Amino acid sequence: MASVKLVDVNKSFDGNNMVVNGVNFSIGDGDFLVIVGPSGCGKSTTLNLIAGLDEVTSGQIYINDQLVNGVEPKDRNVSMVFQSHTLYPHLTVYGNLAFSLKAKHIKKSIIEEKVSQVARMLDIEGLLKRKPHQLSGGQQQRVAIGRAIIREPAVFLMDEPLSNLDVNLRVNMRKEIKHIHEDLNATFIYVTHDQTEAMTLATSLVVMNEGVIQQLGTPFDVFMRPQNTFVAKFMGAHPINLLRSEISFLDLNQTLNIDY
Repeated sequence: MASVKLVDVNKSFDGNNMVVNGVNFSIGDGDFLVIVGPSGCGKSTTLNLIAGLDEVTSGQIYINDQLVNGVEPKDRNVSMVFQSHTLYPHLTVYGNLAFSLKAKHIKKSIIEEKVSQVARMLDIEGLLKRKPHQLSGGQQQRVAIGRAIIREPAVFLMDEPLSNLDVNLRVNMRKEIKHIHEDLNATFIYVTHDQTEAMTLATSLVVMNEGVIQQLGTPFDVFMRPQNTFVAKFMGAHPINLLRSEISFLDLNQTLNIDY
């Protein structure tokens, strides 16, 4: 698969306001990086920059140590799964899965073998003759993930792929994505605003706010050792208590005000 590295990446759409501001991180081959943060924090824009759907204002993006600034999305060897399923409505499930392979003029026998393999992995073998409107939301998302898998990309990019599903289905799909990562030993970069999803899936976790990385680390470190008040307040299912206190150092005749 691939490593991914961002160096001082900035993005502004109007030339003044930075949507992504000085982002630096790197992940190794086979890692599962989750970018989490509130709506509008720049996490989806960061994903689009890696995919090549948007161009960086400044900074460098490397995939497998190769600079991909200016490289077309189709030439970056990445697959993207969006929040909406974006399936071709006129094609069957089989047609959607096979589409990218047919575009590369791969032999029919190889296409059939790969489609069958991916369908077994995602438990959609019985759906291959159906069209998207005949599928449930969860089934459509399985097909969308399958379409990404079948291309065998260097990096899987996922932009809140489960946010449109109901709670029970979201939990099940979360488990499936975790299993897919383990089975493929692939490199994943996954965007979500759901802290539980982030903690469940990630091997590395990035917390963003207002275009800036607030903390980067393992899920355990981010949750147990937040680097600032924003991370402490954002991570976790329940709100935390913040107390304003005064610590006096009598010997030094000093008083410090500290937020806990």
